[in-house]
Amino acid sequence: MKHYPTLILATLNVIALVFCQAAMIASVKAEEAAKTSVEENGTTAEQVDFVRHVQPIFAEHCYSCHAADTTEGCIRWDRKTAFAGGDSGEPAIVPGQPEQSYLIHVLRDDEEMQMPPEDEGEPLSKEQIDLIARWIQQGAPWPDEAQAALEKSNHWAFLPPENYPAPEVQDTQWPRNYIDQFVLARLEQEGLKPAPETDRYTLARRVYLDLIGLPPSLEQVDAFVNDTRPDAYERMVDALLASPRYGERWARMWLDLARYADTQGYEKDARRTIYSFRDWVIKAFNRDMPFDQFTIEQIAGDLLPDPTTDQLIATAFHRNTMTNTEGGTDDEEFRTAAIVDRINTTGQVWMGLSVSCGQCHSHKYDPLTQREYYQLYAFMNQTEDSDKPNEMPTMEVLPPESRGPVEALRKELAELENQLKEDTPELSAAEEAWARQLAKQGPPEPPVYGTWYSVGPFAASDFNASFSERFPPETEVDLEAEYENGMRWTERPEYNDGKVHPLTGDFVATYLYRTIEAEEAGPVEFYFGSDDGIKVWLNGQSVHENKIGRSALPDQDRVRTTLRTGKNQLLVKIANGGGKSGFYFRARLGALPESLLVAAKNPVDQRTAEQQEQISSYYRTISPLLKPLHDEIFRVETEIRKIRDLARAPTVPIMRELPPYQRRKTHLLVRGSFLSKGVEVQPGVPAAFHPLPPDRPKNRLGLAYWLVDKKNPLTARVTVNRFWEKILGQGLVETSEDFGTQGQPPSHPKLLDRMAIKFMEGGWSMKDLIREIVTSSTYRQSSHVDAEQLAQDSNNRLLSRGPRFRMEAEMVRDVALTTSGLLSDKMYGKSVMPPQPPGVWQVVYSSDQWDTSLGEDRYRRGLYTFWRRTSPYPAMMAFDATSRELCTVRRIRTNTPLAALVTLNDPAFVEAAQSLAQLTHQNGGDNLTSRITYIFRRCLARPPRVEEIESITALYHDALDHFRKQSEAAQRLAGYDREAVNAGQDTTDAESLAAWTVIGNMLLNLDETLTKG
Repeated sequence: MKHYPTLILATLNVIALVFCQAAMIASVKAEEAAKTSVEENGTTAEQVDFVRHVQPIFAEHCYSCHAADTTEGCIRWDRKTAFAGGDSGEPAIVPGQPEQSYLIHVLRDDEEMQMPPEDEGEPLSKEQIDLIARWIQQGAPWPDEAQAALEKSNHWAFLPPENYPAPEVQDTQWPRNYIDQFVLARLEQEGLKPAPETDRYTLARRVYLDLIGLPPSLEQVDAFVNDTRPDAYERMVDALLASPRYGERWARMWLDLARYADTQGYEKDARRTIYSFRDWVIKAFNRDMPFDQFTIEQIAGDLLPDPTTDQLIATAFHRNTMTNTEGGTDDEEFRTAAIVDRINTTGQVWMGLSVSCGQCHSHKYDPLTQREYYQLYAFMNQTEDSDKPNEMPTMEVLPPESRGPVEALRKELAELENQLKEDTPELSAAEEAWARQLAKQGPPEPPVYGTWYSVGPFAASDFNASFSERFPPETEVDLEAEYENGMRWTERPEYNDGKVHPLTGDFVATYLYRTIEAEEAGPVEFYFGSDDGIKVWLNGQSVHENKIGRSALPDQDRVRTTLRTGKNQLLVKIANGGGKSGFYFRARLGALPESLLVAAKNPVDQRTAEQQEQISSYYRTISPLLKPLHDEIFRVETEIRKIRDLARAPTVPIMRELPPYQRRKTHLLVRGSFLSKGVEVQPGVPAAFHPLPPDRPKNRLGLAYWLVDKKNPLTARVTVNRFWEKILGQGLVETSEDFGTQGQPPSHPKLLDRMAIKFMEGGWSMKDLIREIVTSSTYRQSSHVDAEQLAQDSNNRLLSRGPRFRMEAEMVRDVALTTSGLLSDKMYGKSVMPPQPPGVWQVVYSSDQWDTSLGEDRYRRGLYTFWRRTSPYPAMMAFDATSRELCTVRRIRTNTPLAALVTLNDPAFVEAAQSLAQLTHQNGGDNLTSRITYIFRRCLARPPRVEEIESITALYHDALDHFRKQSEAAQRLAGYDREAVNAGQDTTDAESLAAWTVIGNMLLNLDETLTKG
């Protein structure tokens, strides 16, 4: 039986592969067929699609002058009115006749009226003009949906929510709050009545599962059932909202949205240390952080004034994007993919829109043009991360005792950095003199590289230790120091740059050090080769690391960093995993940003504000006048680093904005390809929605404020709907991932609007929102349904009964562990590895192993389970968990035999059944009926019915008879401890324990146990 899941998975994988191959072949054939159309002369030509082929050309080359408010020549190319023509009076487009179309004339033939003009943008290529001509030849089809996508939509979700009054109802006794009035009014309209309130046992279990994700104990159930106070239920709700388990339950929902995982994704799927973000989310929910603040800190916490450690950790939300560490990949390609993912995730999470269409073309159905997509992209395009294996930039997450000193030093650092921005007449004059010199003479002389020194090898137990252990040179470089076994720094004049140099020792670390004298601060590029792992520090700051097994070759790793004026210190660590070892190094002066050189060549009175900012921000990094200030900044940074080094704190990837002189230009990417750059765009928001407030910066912080602006028609609706969905089983908008024109309309639109407005006006409190829902009569209804109700409201869209649906994957496991008394109360910290089938992690290009956790870590909540993107925890996948490679708004519930096989055979559920059997023997009383009642109530909260007791009694006797004939099998199933028995510590009958284990296993697999009813 225990081999069944593996067999079924293998079979399903083969079937899926066959179907995927067939689908791919069919898709290719269909695409090839669609690409061609037979013309009258018998030749074939590509069928031109307006949205995919033509509209992006108009957006790139024409919209800046002929769209929205800029209708030069009285013609717009974002509307069908383009067919009529403009000031010239000639038809701009004559379907079927490109030679008679004025558009083709100004694109191809008229040099005097050439469009676009030289100073207005890049001219169209011959291929683009021919494509437009062919589109016109084919009848110039301009689909209505493409037109609609560009109109300011009157779609319900894009209009501001209204504060509708609660409707009048006939049954005035049933409603407890305004939610009930809206629900009841709809039921009465449909001729339905609400279901009666469910019994107290079911209600207690339901609300515990919803608010903290765990079932109540028997004592907690009985306390509520016997509490006669009129506000007993509300008291229970308030206690649950105050529980630390509340944050764990709701953080799980958010981690799907954040695509949180413990690995980087893609082929190698190496580990990533980011659990501090998961812990931040739990704490934010427990503190009831207002949702607007919750949003701002995750999208742009680093851009807030003097951000705290927690606000920087919050920005890891968008560092959960995948990183491709496979050799030979283009870092820029996957940096671009990460930015695309951030835009798509932001659109899904906060606005409920599938904005991803805009990557390649204007949205066919919703009001988002391709240009607007890349205006959103521009907000996210200025961060330092660039698909590097070391995940830079990262930050150490210090323990509480170290945070106080570091926070004080960071405030001091912020004050010093603010002083760098202050203008003085002397500094302004020196800055302009430097800019003139740069324009005239170009970049400064290259830096001077000192002689290499080496020390080592330092021995370690294995490769992992040689890479991660901090040997003395990492704390401080002292060329006069003497280390273990008399090792000292040795001058290495023979280590010439540009050559591979051999090193020695197995499972060892060797350090190399040199100084670099720079005439002035500026960018530099280091190129390394190593056998095997490598870490690099410049001026005490980590700038690169790569844990890898390989032979040292030239230019394996490239590190872009910045030298400071004067003496720089470069430290390199090579960690060898066995066999030969070696290192390689060369450097070249990094090119100054081209935009900086262009700005310097412009006379000061002709520079734009952006150009002047670039010059000023760069000059302040190299000015001799500011050297004392830079030295002080370095001192404070060194103090911070020492505290962090001593704390040995875990790191977390964070967002950090590039300085102005390194800002990237954002271009519309033709068909979404990072290699095909179109017109340059600036940060902006879709015109169909409220504008970016003029007092907000045009960066991620401005975007975050725009998302939670009360004028935003979507954020509050989408968020309210998401919580409703988690509690009631489906959202008021069923398609919670799509509030656009292709999504489902809300079942109760006025209720959704009223809740959204109250959510905003009430301070964006998530706990208040949840309390409002679970204290309603709508929520408290029984989930029982008769045939008439089922016929009228089959999917419960009208809310004529209470929620009943299967629990989510993590909760299924948590409930089994809680019921059996095994669940650990431990919160936060590293992710754990509960038992999983052997061999699941046999992944190509990775020797990483699943190391099953011991002690209480084996029984922690599912929230803390190590999440590998290419191989998620199998038991949770059987219950529709996601790989978290991408943002998942809604897990679709399925029902397959695999789910039952997990709850019957998975070690976690077998151990839970064994523990239930032990508890039943210890606490269930002396007779069979009392024990049945005890184990039944531990699983289902309610007392068993007579027929259920009879059925379980029969099962117990059958199992007991079987195990009395199979003593060894009984001991194995019961997890019988012979040593404890021999020592006189346990006198429990093994056969009886095995029988109760069977009953526990059966009860944990019941539909009622796995369902929130």
